[in-house]
Amino acid sequence: MLENDKESTRIVKAKPFRVIHQSQVFGLGLRCVQGIDWGGLMWYWLPLLSYAMAIFYVSSLSLPEKELAFFLDAVNALIPAEGDIFSMINDKIYHVTEYAILATLVYRAFRYSMLEKGEVFIGFLTVVAVVLFGCTDEIHQWFTPLRSTDGWDLMADALGGTIGVGLWQGVLSIPVIRLVEERIPIKLQVALGLHVLKV
Repeated sequence: MLENDKESTRIVKAKPFRVIHQSQVFGLGLRCVQGIDWGGLMWYWLPLLSYAMAIFYVSSLSLPEKELAFFLDAVNALIPAEGDIFSMINDKIYHVTEYAILATLVYRAFRYSMLEKGEVFIGFLTVVAVVLFGCTDEIHQWFTPLRSTDGWDLMADALGGTIGVGLWQGVLSIPVIRLVEERIPIKLQVALGLHVLKV
């Protein structure tokens, strides 16, 4: 027993320990912050996260048409039609539109982060991510009072995701839009006074 303790002590003493000073920790943190592509995060990921949180919030409402009445009234004022415009449009069209926008934002973020993977792979990955998000949204609504899950909503979400990817790939085939889309994050990074580094 005593021999084992001596052996353990010898092994511990033989191992080199590196002491990290506080200034080194601060320097490491500063390098990490400077190495982050803040322009890309702001231009691509922040809109996506904001939009996904908005979908989550609306799914948390038991009666969204009553609780968001101020927004719906504003849209009705902009679109001249007899009666409530939202009651005239089928719920599935909402899902297709909502998830086409989500797919566009997901595609933009994935494309910027994984451009070397190719646009076909990124498009496929985007549709998969959108469908998975739609699944979580339907499960979330199952736990929300007065809301229910619907398999047809999920189909509409998948259709919207596919449409969003296709439309955005078409938009990116326009050289001017593609150039602006890719240059803005760099401009944002420079405007923030940070080095233009891509992680």
